[in-house]
Amino acid sequence: MATKNTFIPRLDSLLNGGLPQGKSLAFSADPGVPSDIFGYQVLGERLKNNGEKGFIYTNTQLPNYIERQSYGYGWNIKEYVDSKRLFFIDSASIRLGLPGAGKYNIYNDSEIPNVISKAIEEIHGGIGVIADVAMLLETQGYEDTWEMMRTWNQSAKENEVNLIYIFTKWDYEDNIIKTFNSLVDCEVRIQPMAERVIFKQVFSVVKSNWTDHSNLKIFFETLKPGGVAVFIPKLLVTGPYNAGKTSFVKAVTTESVSVDRQAYERFPTTVGLDIGHLEHRGFSADVFGTPGQERFDLLLEVLAREAMGTFIIIDSTKPETFLRAQKMITLCKVEAIPKVIVANKQDLDDALSPAEIRLKMNLSERIPIIPTSVANNEGVTEALDTLLNMIYR
Repeated sequence: MATKNTFIPRLDSLLNGGLPQGKSLAFSADPGVPSDIFGYQVLGERLKNNGEKGFIYTNTQLPNYIERQSYGYGWNIKEYVDSKRLFFIDSASIRLGLPGAGKYNIYNDSEIPNVISKAIEEIHGGIGVIADVAMLLETQGYEDTWEMMRTWNQSAKENEVNLIYIFTKWDYEDNIIKTFNSLVDCEVRIQPMAERVIFKQVFSVVKSNWTDHSNLKIFFETLKPGGVAVFIPKLLVTGPYNAGKTSFVKAVTTESVSVDRQAYERFPTTVGLDIGHLEHRGFSADVFGTPGQERFDLLLEVLAREAMGTFIIIDSTKPETFLRAQKMITLCKVEAIPKVIVANKQDLDDALSPAEIRLKMNLSERIPIIPTSVANNEGVTEALDTLLNMIYR
């Protein structure tokens, strides 16, 4: 059975490669937390990359609103509507007293089961989005909605179609939530969360009947353009004086600022913070670089408390600074979080090799040492990829 990507960062790896054909996937969310963007991202990316056919059943949002919203995130679904690869089943317009804007327009709710079943057959091997299940429960009732889902899921299996259900979880009783969960092959739950860091949103796989699921909570944010991106609230960049921390922050971020520099540039080093933001291969992260001087150790300890990963920048030509680097590792208390040693200035003749650095610093083999020349942008991407992969294995 073929497996197709969802194109949601990290979700495909959690689902062992993506969605097998014929499987259903639900994105369920607390009120006020975006969930429809997940469904439209899967749809838009698969139409763009796989050349598939698809449909959207909408009962709360107008088709032209969905087109505009999707375009802002980077998916020109109107192009696919115009080329007949995508069509709308429109219940929303009629509810608002407007002319229907879909290939199929629902004037009577009793038409919904047969129209969607017909649509599934029309897009054999494609993808359909059902939004929003909560409105179906409101208009069709619980038992009729469950029976429709059973029928659609069976038809989807027979036609190798992936159905994506969008479900806003209002104040339903537990048995309603459990029944919904039992009817889909996979459920991804989207919810607000505040844990170690500022209030953010997370998604997690709470059910999958074709692969193990770990309930790992993935922080995310939505970007325009770009869609869903894994969000890392804080990456810390630290290390001894003049090791190249500011240059590293500038190399990995799309934009950065150095705040509170020494007056008149008397010393060529940062005595405040380097702050930047990076977007890289489906990840989005805020980056904080700390000063290397001992008088700023208190600041280092505070910033480290909420970091999800740390780069320790060292000057490979100055082994006399390695003891200071070891002390900073201890101050960061980074033994509990992923960390990468960035062995900078490897382009210089007297640079020590990673093996020599590991020996002198007495570092475990579990801690990667990445040889870099930040000034020449060599090894920077490898260091970044290494830490990101360690954070979300």
